[in-house]
Amino acid sequence: MLPRLASLLFVVAVGATVGFFGLGSTSHVPRGAAVGAPAVPVPDPPVPDADLAPHTAVPDADDPRAPLSETERLNREAVARASADDHAGAARLLREAVRLEPGEDLYRRNLQAVLINAGFALIAEERFDAAVGTFVEALKLGDRSEVRRGLGYAYYRIGQLELARQSLERALEQDAGDPETYLTLGRIYLEKRDHARARAMLERALAAGADHAGLADTVARLQRDAAAEEGFHALASSHFVLKFEGRESTQAGRLVLNALEDAYRTVGARFAYYPLERVEVVLYPDETFRAVTNSPHWSGAVYDGRIKMPIGGLERGSEALQRTLRHEYAHAAITTLSRGRAPVWLNEGLAQVAEDPPTAGRLNRLRMGLAAGDLFTLADLERDFTSLGRERASLAYAQAYYTARYLLEKKGGYNVRRLLEALATAPDVDAALRATLSLSHDELDQRVRADLQRSLG
Repeated sequence: MLPRLASLLFVVAVGATVGFFGLGSTSHVPRGAAVGAPAVPVPDPPVPDADLAPHTAVPDADDPRAPLSETERLNREAVARASADDHAGAARLLREAVRLEPGEDLYRRNLQAVLINAGFALIAEERFDAAVGTFVEALKLGDRSEVRRGLGYAYYRIGQLELARQSLERALEQDAGDPETYLTLGRIYLEKRDHARARAMLERALAAGADHAGLADTVARLQRDAAAEEGFHALASSHFVLKFEGRESTQAGRLVLNALEDAYRTVGARFAYYPLERVEVVLYPDETFRAVTNSPHWSGAVYDGRIKMPIGGLERGSEALQRTLRHEYAHAAITTLSRGRAPVWLNEGLAQVAEDPPTAGRLNRLRMGLAAGDLFTLADLERDFTSLGRERASLAYAQAYYTARYLLEKKGGYNVRRLLEALATAPDVDAALRATLSLSHDELDQRVRADLQRSLG
């Protein structure tokens, strides 16, 4: 008689570790000061415990000495390899077992379990493209929440936000109500500028037990925004949605929308970037603006995923308004292209260039810094400028402006856009610079300093 098939079903136990990265967002004053915005949580890859628990193999009861079938031999060897974390070897053997006996459900379930563990291992190694392929193969063997979770997170990390959203929403439908899924969906909705859904997901993450730096502050900010904007009216243009209090502000709203559309064309031409999704802009009464953004009295506007500005800012005249909105819209474009991973010097530098501002003041500040020998390195300018104090911050902004202008002049707007897109998935700024501009971080720093010396020294 043929031996009975051994029941070697893998049990996948998925635990998780969660950490956070910040979304680089900036509050801005056209004269050059910034207010930091709350960090937005991004979960680290869920890492499985990989607790493989095969059932005991039972030979044929009538003849314990009966040989195993070829498929069962493959199955048992796959279990041994999977237990030793050789996911690729185990998957290869189980694919062959499934090919030989396509009707045997046990081998298909075992193959899917191996692929799930392999996919999460690839996420832990930050090999997200490979993880996508692995989870897609696992999904063909059956729809499971573990597959949807892993696939959604891998899609998220390679920038496929809509595919990530679909996978993770499906995981929730399958009762995967874990903090990591809520957190990642919240992050996706923030990037897609759907703040209502983002708030709902992040609130559910807190309720599910997520307790991480930045999460509670982000939820509080979103709740504060929603309360402050209750009853606001809305106007829309081709590329923006403007929210404001009171119908008496409609004329001011149209003025802002016209300036925003100008910013869309100007910044788009510089970076060859014309997004289809509308950007949300909120026009607050002055005191509400201070309370909502926690910004100082001199702040002219804020970008924290939405452009926010006080209605009093409209009184400065059309030219100042256009510069402010070009600057803030540039922040929106930079954050979207880099998914919030642009270093501060690049984010603030490009936003200043987008203003098309007078340059004399910035160049004089650079000349003074050059003469005193106290210029920053680019590494120094990776962090928020607001901690530097007014004098040092003015130098930081001037250097950021000059560096961004140098890149645009030497490499062109298209390549600067490629740099921003590379930053979205690159491990660090140096890797993104090397991949797109064939420059290391240090080489760029040296070239900008040399150019400064030639121009101003």
